[in-house]
Amino acid sequence: MSVAAVPEVPVVEPALPAPDLEEERRLRLADLLEETSPATRRARVEASTRPVLPALETLLPDGRLPKGAVVEVRGDTNLLLALAAGPAAAAATVWTAAISMPTLGLAAARAYGLPLERLLVVDTPGERWSEIASVLAGACEIVLLDPPLPPRPRELQRLEARLRATGTTLLTTTPWHSAALRLTTGSATWSGLGDGHGRLRSRNVEVHCTGRGRAARPRTARLLLPDENGSVSAPRTADATGAVPAPGAAIAAG
Repeated sequence: MSVAAVPEVPVVEPALPAPDLEEERRLRLADLLEETSPATRRARVEASTRPVLPALETLLPDGRLPKGAVVEVRGDTNLLLALAAGPAAAAATVWTAAISMPTLGLAAARAYGLPLERLLVVDTPGERWSEIASVLAGACEIVLLDPPLPPRPRELQRLEARLRATGTTLLTTTPWHSAALRLTTGSATWSGLGDGHGRLRSRNVEVHCTGRGRAARPRTARLLLPDENGSVSAPRTADATGAVPAPGAAIAAG
């Protein structure tokens, strides 16, 4: 007896709902607004930078120091200490190291707001300065460095890689080719002296900042560095009363 073949019944897939293009556009727009909102941008900046003292904010891109990068500070220890004091004053967990800076004034560092109980000092690192800097970059958020010997390219590369890995900010007094920021000081006057009497109270100095990428646009600010309290602040007036040229200014002008 033969069995008749049963015809196959095609399986009909349920129709998918048509995509809601308007809803997709709304969600994409919401994501875009979230990504570009001031709060999101600020959070992104804060995650990759460190705070500074208020008087220095207008001088720096985003008003902060970059993490995991080198900042070159030429010819002014007061500026170096003022930059280092900001991160240390902002959080009780921030440590600072000073390498090969035996003449660093600890009293001046404290006046700028740098806690001495969270300051590691290595006065004479010798030829192993870059190794010591790399080790301390794993323990300190800020490292101050005045290399005792001219840095070799391989030393610079290794140290920079270590900074990127740890997020440590290096403030150095030596020329550094790949520095993210470069800060220098210009004309300066001291105030406080009268007609042959009185004492120096503050220094009004011009500070310049430039760098790479977004920091390429030069920035300049007038600062009291130090001010009457030994810290840094913005001048109250353009011309300080009783101002005298900073030491060496007359020679430079001649």
